[in-house]
Amino acid sequence: MENNLLSKLKSLQKSAQSTKKKNINAEASFSTLTDEEILLVLAHRAKKLRIANNLKQKEFSENAALSSATTYSNFEQTGKISLLNFIKVMRAFGRVSELEELLKSDIASLIEHAKSRKKEKKRVR
Repeated sequence: MENNLLSKLKSLQKSAQSTKKKNINAEASFSTLTDEEILLVLAHRAKKLRIANNLKQKEFSENAALSSATTYSNFEQTGKISLLNFIKVMRAFGRVSELEELLKSDIASLIEHAKSRKKEKKRVR
């Protein structure tokens, strides 16, 4: 009985994940999505890029120097991947430069920082 309930639960979870994946808007603003939905959107976009480049998952994972094709396959299915492997994926797509912009300071904060540095006292008289 307990085994049967566990398999039903796993089946329902898989079904819910599949439904969520199908209903997600890949063009939606990340600010409107949950963390899990963002992962799925990134995975969906990566899959579209891979297919546009006419590569099988195995070929792509080899090009990206991932430890196995399963690593990349799991990413496309669940959106989950380590940061290191995500960087490898971005590099294989020739888009690693996009990562540079992720946590960069914006111009306004750089200007504000420069202004505040000018006002810093050098010594006390």
